[in-house]
Amino acid sequence: MLYYSRTLVFIFLLCFSFFGYSQTMPISNDMDRPMAKAISIETAPVIDGEVSNDEVWQQIMPFGNLKQNQPNFGLPATEKTEIRIAYTAQTFYVSVICYDSQPDKLVVSDARRDANLNNTDAFIFILDTYNDGQNGFVFGTNSIGIEYDAQVDNEGQGNFNANRQQGGTIGGFNLNWDGSWEVQTQVGDFGWSAEFAIPLRTLRFQPGKDWGINFRRNIRKSNEIVYWAPMPVGFDLNRLSLAGTLTGLDLKTPGNLKIIPYVLGQLSRDFTAMDSKTEFTPEVGGDNKFSLT
Repeated sequence: MLYYSRTLVFIFLLCFSFFGYSQTMPISNDMDRPMAKAISIETAPVIDGEVSNDEVWQQIMPFGNLKQNQPNFGLPATEKTEIRIAYTAQTFYVSVICYDSQPDKLVVSDARRDANLNNTDAFIFILDTYNDGQNGFVFGTNSIGIEYDAQVDNEGQGNFNANRQQGGTIGGFNLNWDGSWEVQTQVGDFGWSAEFAIPLRTLRFQPGKDWGINFRRNIRKSNEIVYWAPMPVGFDLNRLSLAGTLTGLDLKTPGNLKIIPYVLGQLSRDFTAMDSKTEFTPEVGGDNKFSLT
């Protein structure tokens, strides 16, 4: 009888502990997800990293309000971040001002393309261009303006170590993808700023739909990882089902035509003839590829 009593007490305590744990887990729903609006512009900004004095950007209301994931979950970031989004018929633009009270302490660990940004002051964002909560494009940089990009499939599942940058499509995170886009940065007394220009032909999207979107900033001097759409501890930018929403997009899918010209040549000579000369026969052509989506 004593055995059964102890068993019942153990089951009760286990259920109570599980219930209490589930009550403390972050609960996410559509009401918790932030929203931002992309602004259609006629004149493109100059992509030089200068944001605060660019007339195009200054006409657009910034947003930010990033929250800590680490080290103090849920608290506001200790440094201010201003983000702006715009687009033309051909290009998608993002600008950011990463204010920093101690810009002399900015950390840069690597200058190579697609270098790991976890241990550097960095700004990274992900675009869920089909708003399916599963797949997206990642773009990022640090204060010296490296290009970091990748494709995410199935929310990057399979990549169990957030510090391990995987190549290929292993783990749903394809770091081998190198899109055609541009980023420039500037560093000053205010901190640092960046401008991204992403041709729409680099992306695949469905016209007339909102996009999923999220932003991450690393503030290394305080070991902070902060997000725009909050992420529970243990999750990262790839968790597109928890991303925010980008509205205001009136885009048409650009025809993605690529033409690769080539020149071929052939040298020939008749060695059986006494006074034969070498003849050159040129051939000019091209390969083209057209993508509808």
